[in-house]
Amino acid sequence: MVSLFKEKKNIDVLICGAGPVGVFLANELADFEINFRIIEKVEKNPEFSKALLVSPRTLEILDNRGLLHPFLEYGVKIKQFSIIQNVHDPSNPIKIELSSMNSNFSFGLMNRQNKTVDYLIDALHEKKSMRKKHVPNVEFCMELIKYEEKDDHVIAVVKNTKSNVEEEIICQYLVGCDGVHSTVRKGINGWTFEGQTLKSSWALADVEIDHELVKYDQATSFVLNEGPIAAIPLDARKNTYRLVVKIGDENKNETNDHVTHGLTNKNHITLEELQKLIDERIAPIKLELKNPVWISNFKINERIVNRYRTGRVFIAGDAAHCHSPLGGQGMNLGIQDAHNLAFKLALVIRDQAADVNKLLDSYEHERYPVGKNVIEGTGFATKMVTGNDYITSFLRTRIAPILFHFFPQTVFKFQNNLLQNNLNYLPESSEILHKYKPRSGAENQLIEAGHYVQDGLLMKITSHKVHERITMFDVFRSTALKHTLILFTLNKGVTSDCNPLIETLLEIYNDYKNTITPIIISYQGVVQTADIPFMPFQEEGREQHIFVECKFELHEKYGVTKEFGQQAFVLIRPDLYIASAVFEDDVDKLKSFLDQYLVKADR
Repeated sequence: MVSLFKEKKNIDVLICGAGPVGVFLANELADFEINFRIIEKVEKNPEFSKALLVSPRTLEILDNRGLLHPFLEYGVKIKQFSIIQNVHDPSNPIKIELSSMNSNFSFGLMNRQNKTVDYLIDALHEKKSMRKKHVPNVEFCMELIKYEEKDDHVIAVVKNTKSNVEEEIICQYLVGCDGVHSTVRKGINGWTFEGQTLKSSWALADVEIDHELVKYDQATSFVLNEGPIAAIPLDARKNTYRLVVKIGDENKNETNDHVTHGLTNKNHITLEELQKLIDERIAPIKLELKNPVWISNFKINERIVNRYRTGRVFIAGDAAHCHSPLGGQGMNLGIQDAHNLAFKLALVIRDQAADVNKLLDSYEHERYPVGKNVIEGTGFATKMVTGNDYITSFLRTRIAPILFHFFPQTVFKFQNNLLQNNLNYLPESSEILHKYKPRSGAENQLIEAGHYVQDGLLMKITSHKVHERITMFDVFRSTALKHTLILFTLNKGVTSDCNPLIETLLEIYNDYKNTITPIIISYQGVVQTADIPFMPFQEEGREQHIFVECKFELHEKYGVTKEFGQQAFVLIRPDLYIASAVFEDDVDKLKSFLDQYLVKADR
């Protein structure tokens, strides 16, 4: 039957794929009031999912965007990893505590991928009910057939898989969040997805387990020469766990076919076969598996695209990269892709970017190295827990316990790197990060562009004697859709008569009102209630953007020290990474950077 064409529709962005990455990107664009549509070829999201972990960095992003509540309410928090290497003496496992991680969320949150999608779709519905502009519903049963890029737009042909009606959509930009079989990626010649399928075969099973070694607040792993077994809590009330088991090796690598989120499906193993394999591997320990919800086989794929952008077309998430599930970074990596891309698209569509191509190219320049590092890091970790050659086995059974016991900082650093808690971007790889070199010498400790923001305690200045205590992350939550320009004043005060840099801050703010929110952070001892009528922003009712701290802890976290004695400006992007940081005697360099980055409000 010949498909009927509906009329063309013009939008800013078409998102192809309504998994976690696509729906998170939709929430971002809705917050920025960008006109978009989001399509998904299946009728509904699958009930079963391979992605579980919501990492600390992703939790911080969700918190910043007001999306966190259902995750914390319904997710399962794990506080540690327990690694058992001797089944005959399981009472002394290696423990990896998560409480000391570099995050406000020092735990792993287990949440099924389908639930993540549900929460994010609910958030879209809530935005729509609040009458935000341009918030559509997710369009299920809508498949991207083909697309063609023109000079100033993309023409996409989509089809309703129920009615078979095709439709042309004209969009400024197309973003493929449509998984490892991405139609968007395959729509352009030369967009490659190179890598390999590992030899090992694996099984996933969501089952009930009731055993003293397997606890609801920890991920338990049996790391043995025959292959690892991991039990990850899904529902503490029902003793339900995600079981991940290596079941064997093959002699040669697979082709690119049958890949799903870094996993290659094979004939499913049965519960009886899985029970037998586990009984044999960890005897005399007996883990009884009950009431399976889902059992699936897979193989691990390690692949990454050669580029993240082609003209007006972008890809994110599994469409751009897939890797070992060890470390649980797949979904998190994709959500952070979308977080990086969204504000850049918004700046371009609103004509607020000084250099469109430089800004859009920075998406690939910043995110490609991250994807590559995750593939390499998870690949190394997977080899260490699965390899049964002499050297790998020796490192795992002899060297690793020594590292865990005597060199905890080394383990701590590896753990934070694997979970992306230490992720920073490199100024030399991105054209929108300020390559600032201060005039000062060795005493300079100023935070660098590309680094992630630091949190700390503040007090909000009010006309009352009791000031409200908040955190830096609370402040960023209120400025989330713009860049935040912080002036760290040390003890120089917050009024123009005692601190000339206040006028400088106001000047920059007036130039970039549409894209920058100004913040002043000072020291409690130099700010008096009597100063409030003379503070900036009074005419706009924005005195809440002036804060003080009792100690210089937050100043010092950003490298603004009493010993060095200079105030500093720090510009923070909507994705919570530092765009620029300069000392007071280099404010002209900040102005020059801004002139090449953002469009002034009067243009």
